[in-house]
Amino acid sequence: MKTALHVITLCAIVGTVLNAKEVPSDKRLSKSVSRGSAAAFDEAVAAQPKLLRISSWCDGSGKIVFTSDSVRYEHRHWDVLRKVLFDGEPWTNLQQTPIAWTDLGPSLDLTRAWIVDRHGRDVIALERTADGFDLYLSDSPNGGADYSVTIAIPRRN
Repeated sequence: MKTALHVITLCAIVGTVLNAKEVPSDKRLSKSVSRGSAAAFDEAVAAQPKLLRISSWCDGSGKIVFTSDSVRYEHRHWDVLRKVLFDGEPWTNLQQTPIAWTDLGPSLDLTRAWIVDRHGRDVIALERTADGFDLYLSDSPNGGADYSVTIAIPRRN
């Protein structure tokens, strides 16, 4: 029975392939339509918000201040952030703006940013400011823990 089904399926596939007709040239998409579709796709991608991912080990509190010109960490209590990744790249000097932000910051509308995803055992909060936004990280329980946050930031028109 299985063999008969395989033979029937194979015959159907071969028949379909042999009967397939070439699409007439007047019905094919022209290269200009393809290019237009590619441009529309590029515009749609450019309209999507930037998803910025930040992760670190936190045992204390502080905030990361975002403006179009700079990003810096302001320490509050206990230990400073450690093992910080800023959009997948190590951010070792928390007082110096990450290199990636230099080109990215001016093209984003920071005043409309929001948190998409957060992981941590205590506070991860975003507060909008006149120049951008502040990202608060606070780990109050004893010992430290891993924290991560994904922020969506609309692009400027």
